[in-house]
Amino acid sequence: MNLACPVCLSENRDIDGFDLIAVMGLMKEYYWQEIWRRYLPKGARNDTISMYVAADRYFIEMHIQKMQRIILSEKFNTNPFFMQQVIQRIIASHDHQLIMDKIRQQGIDTGDNPISLSCSLGNTIIDLIVNKEEHRSKKPSAPRGHSHIETVENRPLDVYDLSSTLYLCQQNLTAAIFKRYQDPENQLIEDPSEHRVTIRTQVGDYAVCLDFRQVSTTAERMIAPPGNASVLTIHQVLQRMNFMHSPALFLKELQDVGLSVTLEQLESEFTLRRHINNTALCLDFRRT
Repeated sequence: MNLACPVCLSENRDIDGFDLIAVMGLMKEYYWQEIWRRYLPKGARNDTISMYVAADRYFIEMHIQKMQRIILSEKFNTNPFFMQQVIQRIIASHDHQLIMDKIRQQGIDTGDNPISLSCSLGNTIIDLIVNKEEHRSKKPSAPRGHSHIETVENRPLDVYDLSSTLYLCQQNLTAAIFKRYQDPENQLIEDPSEHRVTIRTQVGDYAVCLDFRQVSTTAERMIAPPGNASVLTIHQVLQRMNFMHSPALFLKELQDVGLSVTLEQLESEFTLRRHINNTALCLDFRRT
C-alpha cells in the first residue's frame, strides 16, 4: 500500500506508473533531492521510499534508499536509463519474453519471475522488483505495421515508441529514428526531404499522431501556437495521458513552461511541436 506523498496529495491521485518513470528520470538527471521532496510521505522514515503499482499482468515494487555514503557493489546490475526503459515496456504490455531478451542482452543475470534490477548513483540506490501475475488480463493488441521495430519485436507501435522517438530526437539521433520507425514504402521515395516517420497510436483517452521529418535550415520557419515545446514537456504530457491523469495536470505542465494552451483545447484536440536543428517533430492529440 502506498503512503500519501506530497505529489499525490497536491495532484489528488494515487501513485502510478507515471511516478516510477518520473523517479528514474530524476535519477538520470542527478535530481536526487527532488525525488525525496516529491515522494517522501510526511512522517515516514527519511531514508526510504517505497512505491507499489499494479500494471497489466505485473505487480511492480520500487524501493529507494538514501545511504550515508556511496556504496559500490555487484548488486547494482544496471543503470537508471535502462530501468526506465524496462518499466515503460512493462507498462506498455510488451511480451514478457521480449522484455527478458532485452534484459539479458544487457548481460544482466536476473530471474524470469520476479525480475530484479538495481542501480546506484551517488548515495541513492533503487531496487526494482517486478512480479508477473498470469491471472491479470492482457490488453487487446492493435494492428501491427511494417516498420523495423514492429517487424523485429513483433508488436504494434505504442506509447513506448513515442517516448523513444522523443529521446532520439533530443539526442539528435535522426538516422536512428528513420531506421527504427520509417515505413518501408516511404524509404523508396528518392527525395530525402520527403522522408518522414509517422506513428499513430492510442494513449489513454487520446488518439495521438506523431510526425517527424527533416526540414531546411536555410528558410525562415514560423512555429504555430502554442510554440516550441521541449522534449521533456511533451514526454510529461504523454505519460500523464497514458496514466489517465486529469487534463488540468497536462495544462499545468504546459503553462509552467509558458505554452499557451487552454483547458478546452486539451479536452478536445491540440498540437505540440518541437523544432530543433534540421528536424521538425509534431504531435497531434485528439480526445476520443
